[in-house]
Amino acid sequence: MGDTFGGPHRRPRADGVGHSQRELGDRASYDCDRPAGLGCAIALPISGLMWWGLYEAGHALIGAIA
Repeated sequence: MGDTFGGPHRRPRADGVGHSQRELGDRASYDCDRPAGLGCAIALPISGLMWWGLYEAGHALIGAIA
């Protein structure tokens, strides 16, 4: 990962052992990240509608050319 404004960012060690409480807290925040939920439930139907719209637009374009 690239440099941050405070210097290079290093992910905490995988075994959970850190040099400070901040490192241990950072490790816990990585482990407790929220799973994908409502965002995926919204994105999938929108993606399907996008592909359906492209399909219909392609048929309309082919119909206009032919």
